Amino acid sequence: MDEFKSIADRLKADPTAKQAEQEVIARYGELFNPNNINNLTAEDFKSFLLFKNNRHWSGIFRTENLVTIDMAKLREAIKILLDESQPLEKRLDVLFPPNRPNYIKGMGKAIATPILLMAYPDKYGVWNEPSQQGLKQLNLLPQFSRGASFAEKYMKINKALNDLASQYNLSLWQVDGVLGDLTNAGPSIINHAITEEAIEAEQMKEAAEAEFGLESHLEDFIIENWDNLELGKKYALLDNDGDMISKQYPTDVGPIDILARSKDSKEWLVIELKKGRSGDQVVGQLQRYMGWVLRNCVRRGDGESVKGLIILKNTDRKLEYALEVTQGIELMTYTVNFSLNKSKK
Repeated sequence: MDEFKSIADRLKADPTAKQAEQEVIARYGELFNPNNINNLTAEDFKSFLLFKNNRHWSGIFRTENLVTIDMAKLREAIKILLDESQPLEKRLDVLFPPNRPNYIKGMGKAIATPILLMAYPDKYGVWNEPSQQGLKQLNLLPQFSRGASFAEKYMKINKALNDLASQYNLSLWQVDGVLGDLTNAGPSIINHAITEEAIEAEQMKEAAEAEFGLESHLEDFIIENWDNLELGKKYALLDNDGDMISKQYPTDVGPIDILARSKDSKEWLVIELKKGRSGDQVVGQLQRYMGWVLRNCVRRGDGESVKGLIILKNTDRKLEYALEVTQGIELMTYTVNFSLNKSKK
């Protein structure tokens, strides 16, 4: 706890950090005011998911297109989430029903709980991987019963976060930041994190992940339409407490474009889009990711295996030759259909 206190003291002494907190909560607290949800646009919502605007959470923008595909349903989901006339457990059970698909595909704890914080900053803390790992490092992570629901988990997590806020005289925003810094997960919010240089660095990172032209849209298309594709018949996207984590799956050797698992849990599928790279480069990178999955995910004693898939518009001879002596990797090509239709008067 000494390290937690040290980080907390530095954060409380940083006036720019407090200013960032006030600015973000003022802006998005108004946006997510329950009385204003009917006016929420996709652009407004997507702006919240960018680090340059939220100053706290890097990477939650990755499912922005999936989450905002049906804005009427998203607005309804946010109304449910923020309806304080109902117990929070009941609201979360509607949005994250046990043993059933989430109300909004792609919106899990890493997006839902920051919205709660924006609307009710003195009541609800943020539950994401950094905060969970931080609580674990402090030996404060609650024990969950087998099969515990999303709501049951969050209620315990939120109590632990509120207890920390009370004990160290922190806001719940600050608690989230300290836990992130404690685990070195995500961008730091202390001192350097709220400088223009840090914001620019995160913007460049976000832009780099987004600017792959057509193949970026292809990645979104695959995720958004997974259940309707041939791949979706055999494989399922990965989910972690409501967060769809298959896209840009993080590893210590780089992010995997898409990671999926067979519905019988016997095979992992590593998908890479060619993204303009040479055949040698994409094969080498895919092999590296497959090796990481083999070491970190596959339970060999249970007969599990890993398979690779390269998706590209047009194949080439170099790539085909490389795969002649490479096992466990397949190719799929895609086509794009585009048409202009005369509008009716």
